[in-house]
Amino acid sequence: MTSLNRRHLIGLMGATALTGCAPALTTAQLGDDPFEGGIGGTGIVGLMTGSGSVLVNGLRVELPSGARIFAGGQPASDSLLVPGTALSMVARARLGRFEALQIDVDAPLIGTLTRNGRGYAINGTALRLDTSQPVAGAVGQRVIAHGLWQPDGSLRTSLLQTSPAGLDSVAGVAVGSPDAGWTIGQTPVAQPEGEILIAGQFAVVSGAFAAGTLGATSVQLGRFRGGQALRQLSIEGYLEPIADDPGFRISGLGHSFDRRLALDPFASMRALYFGPYDGRFRARRAVVLPERQGLRQALLRPAEDANFSAGLTGTAARVVPSK
Repeated sequence: MTSLNRRHLIGLMGATALTGCAPALTTAQLGDDPFEGGIGGTGIVGLMTGSGSVLVNGLRVELPSGARIFAGGQPASDSLLVPGTALSMVARARLGRFEALQIDVDAPLIGTLTRNGRGYAINGTALRLDTSQPVAGAVGQRVIAHGLWQPDGSLRTSLLQTSPAGLDSVAGVAVGSPDAGWTIGQTPVAQPEGEILIAGQFAVVSGAFAAGTLGATSVQLGRFRGGQALRQLSIEGYLEPIADDPGFRISGLGHSFDRRLALDPFASMRALYFGPYDGRFRARRAVVLPERQGLRQALLRPAEDANFSAGLTGTAARVVPSK
């Protein structure tokens, strides 16, 4: 769990002030390599599209024996890494290929599947299901739901799995305050005594969902919890509006874009963003993704001898403009 002290808070305030005074971003000629020769120290947040190697966000990432894998903060097996899984990965470039250093599997929702009008919900959060996902027979059972958070706080699912008995959980951006109360997605959260939630920051909250509220017993803050320094990010998601510049963040993830970016052209789109990271995400390119799973997988699948898909370059990858 990440702890904040006075020095951290002062550093965050200083970084925000400096960003607000920075000049407009310049757009240089973009080459054929979306990561400019390698992805050492790159954070990758997205949904697995294929196995063998880990295929995610149009990248082919090898899984060496020393890679660390965690699920819910606990050491886990690579058997969890199946298509549709929501993961956060720290990767590097080594010997001409991409390698995973650490993978965190933080399922957005774990809990009992319930009816929600004509649809379904977990822990009070509505699910937007792919029509190919048979779920009616699972009502009343505990499930793990992977997918992408929507601007309205619902979850567009990519994978549903049965779950053994255990804690309920929700993993996403905390919204609210200690006085007004907290929600993650559409799930009301009761913060445990002695723990901390921070508005706008990603958190994994575990406990028991009862009487319409997730009574939390533990909180983990942040997506990348291995302590590695990141130089670049690759993130799949939807934008949601916020009051602060640049006016948007990625739904459910909480990564702060550089304030100078002009993200309006992507406001209603599912997209994959990538670019440098220096405390704020200076996304340089965006690939708009189709909702149909087959089309999306075809666009993002690297060739057998390639580290990244052709869909991350050329006209498929749009430059993210700056203000």
